[in-house]
Amino acid sequence: MLPRNNELLCGVVEGFYGRPWRTDQRKDLFCLMKRLGLNTYMYAPKDDAKHRACWRELYSVEEADHLTALVTAARESDVQFVYALSPGLDITYSSPKELTALKRKLEQVSQFGCKAFAILFDDIDTDLCQADKDGFQSLAHAQVSVTNEVYEHLNRPCFLFCPTEYCSTRATPSVESSEYLAITGSKLHPDILFMWTGPKVVSKTITCESIKQLSSVIKRKPVIWDNIHANDYDQKRLFLGPYEGRSTELIPYLSGVLTNPNCEFESNFIAFHTLASWAKSDLEEDKQDLAMGDISDNPTIAAEIKLERDGDNETPQSPTPHHGRYNPLSALKAAIVDWLEIIQEPRTAEGLRTDPSGLINANLVAASVNAAPIPSINTCMAVTQTTNSTVTPLPPEGTISSGIVKNKNLMENLVNSGSNYTPIMNPVSSLVTKTTDEVLEPMDCLPEVDTSKANVVPTKLSSVVSICPSTVSKNFDSAMQVDDSLNKDINNKSDTSTDTEMQIDMDQNSKLIEDSISGTSVTVLSETVKHGIDKLTLEDVALLVDLFYLPYEHGKQAVHLLEECFWLKSNAYAVTEAKKIGSPSDKALEWSDRAARFVENGKRMKIMFSRLMNIPNRSLMYEIYSYVWDIEGVISLLMSFVKWLGRYSYK
Repeated sequence: MLPRNNELLCGVVEGFYGRPWRTDQRKDLFCLMKRLGLNTYMYAPKDDAKHRACWRELYSVEEADHLTALVTAARESDVQFVYALSPGLDITYSSPKELTALKRKLEQVSQFGCKAFAILFDDIDTDLCQADKDGFQSLAHAQVSVTNEVYEHLNRPCFLFCPTEYCSTRATPSVESSEYLAITGSKLHPDILFMWTGPKVVSKTITCESIKQLSSVIKRKPVIWDNIHANDYDQKRLFLGPYEGRSTELIPYLSGVLTNPNCEFESNFIAFHTLASWAKSDLEEDKQDLAMGDISDNPTIAAEIKLERDGDNETPQSPTPHHGRYNPLSALKAAIVDWLEIIQEPRTAEGLRTDPSGLINANLVAASVNAAPIPSINTCMAVTQTTNSTVTPLPPEGTISSGIVKNKNLMENLVNSGSNYTPIMNPVSSLVTKTTDEVLEPMDCLPEVDTSKANVVPTKLSSVVSICPSTVSKNFDSAMQVDDSLNKDINNKSDTSTDTEMQIDMDQNSKLIEDSISGTSVTVLSETVKHGIDKLTLEDVALLVDLFYLPYEHGKQAVHLLEECFWLKSNAYAVTEAKKIGSPSDKALEWSDRAARFVENGKRMKIMFSRLMNIPNRSLMYEIYSYVWDIEGVISLLMSFVKWLGRYSYK
């Protein structure tokens, strides 16, 4: 249903920097939103030229047809379409001509059937030109004057306003003392909604206390523009984790929540699914785990939920201390179950659905052939990319990339040249740094580069983001892959393998160090090897999500991987000692066992990557391929490093 008066706006804002989504992707989004119960979509792609850089220009006939079709598709899916305009880069607030251009542009969009609008003043220069200094007391007065006049001109529709100080860290000097927020709060028409990203641009948590504090300043309930899944500030990261860090206790203090997700459309299913679960959980109380599809029909999920609830008192209690009635992990499980169905849905690289035989739907082909030509700059109908990015080689349809299995010489030379290497006897954690109460934003943790040489793109999530020339895995592909036994195991493993191969004999640690860690052979889960490159499983998807979780945290399996690698590095001295004295200590035996399991888990991840490269949904595969390429290289490097340490084991 379309949001009614006082109903929480909940949905998606396409507000990132980078290539805008395609028209067909947005229509798919509307269908998904209807299924999930999300009610609002905001059109605000920063790299649509006529949304931001060329905001004065009216849409052409072809572009108007595309926008009209989008507005109609949203309405048919009971989704409110909000058209946003970002004039703040170069508008002269005091110019009647500029104000006329702004009104004319929004009037044109209203003729497409759009009934909701937004004006965004984020990520702009705060200095006024001389004409505006003469006409207004401050930036806040100028923005409020323009916004109010446009709002009245459009006969007071549903209207949203994004301020220049859109989070606590941007408020000067603070939220309570900000003159800008105080003026906009008191002067802006009370029916205009106010957008806010939380304590930071990318907020780890948003508390009720912070929202109450903001509301007292701006004189209204804010709409959260949530960047928890946004990745436009770092082209090497993807966020597949659940919506979390926001308690359902926030809902009474908000006018809405719109998530600004990953640039890659296909990768956002979990973000949308879990946001919908969060919004519904407070209303449905004990049914929060069933919000997005009746997962009680799945006996595995239902059994896990039952176990989680065993022992609960009769008085309802919050399943997690900071999320109210919403349980992120339960919501994630439900989302993974549904996402797997979409992953297995046959689609071409262009997103066209195919039937089981692999034939493309004739109607979709005709529609794509008759589609309007792609313009030379990004607009509402564009599919071309305007920002600079690293181009990762893509594998042919139905094949596995062989690019990462190139020369092994570099790592082999490294291993062979290390005969005099002795791991430090008293390792000190390189991860330990001076503690601080301040949590840095994700973009603040990016490595520094020479901005005079790098291409830069301004973003909502960072004032300047450097575009790195290439990824680590591609710079060191020869060093990252020294183990090609996986494919040999898959092709040559005997069918007579038994379940005993799944066990690592604790009494054979000496043999494991020599055979497994040195790289001659590693015991892989026999069932996985038997099936080879098979369909992606729920466990595979859960592993993928853990590897690409959220900006401030890794998933459980990724954390375990990092902890094990650090432990093996820190305790490698035990292996050296055992070699010197010719007798293994308990620590050396533990090291060998954990090293064998580490390499085995790495192989399991590589099998998951291979399965992912062969999923029927080629559109999804191509969108996440560069990220999978990078993480596979990282896993290969870690496995090679552990094997290198193992070469100094006792014999």
